[in-house]
Amino acid sequence: MGRLSSGLWVLCALSAIIPAWTQQTPQASSRPPTQSSSLKFRLAGYPRKHNEGRIEVFYSQEWGTICDDDFTMENAHILCRHLGFTEATGWTHSAKYGKGIGRIWLDNVICSGNEKRIADCSSRGWGNSDCTHEEDAGVVCKDERIPGYVEPNTIE
Repeated sequence: MGRLSSGLWVLCALSAIIPAWTQQTPQASSRPPTQSSSLKFRLAGYPRKHNEGRIEVFYSQEWGTICDDDFTMENAHILCRHLGFTEATGWTHSAKYGKGIGRIWLDNVICSGNEKRIADCSSRGWGNSDCTHEEDAGVVCKDERIPGYVEPNTIE
């Protein structure tokens, strides 16, 4: 084999083993949000109370969901704080509050618990998911608000 053809063979072999190396994500949705771009969060679905539900994220002018893959209580704590609650008491998987619509914005989100924003946690990148809405994550937040938090966090 020539040098070029052996290099192509290695690249093809690697792309079969590790497809992510050869795939590109759209730049618009893979960019993490900046401080100036505001992420919004809401609880949705049914049946639910005002402090629990499917977690939905407004990013790039579109509401979407978060996949339950690798979801942890650390993720739930950060998301409940985004929603104005002091902490999480639990989280749900497999679309307990119903399947969302739109994009699945985050997948394989892994937070250590020290992050201030969900965007600071590691993930597959914005809009890069292998999930369906049957895997939408939900949170159950402690019914105690962060002092001074006034933004609503529920939808009809």
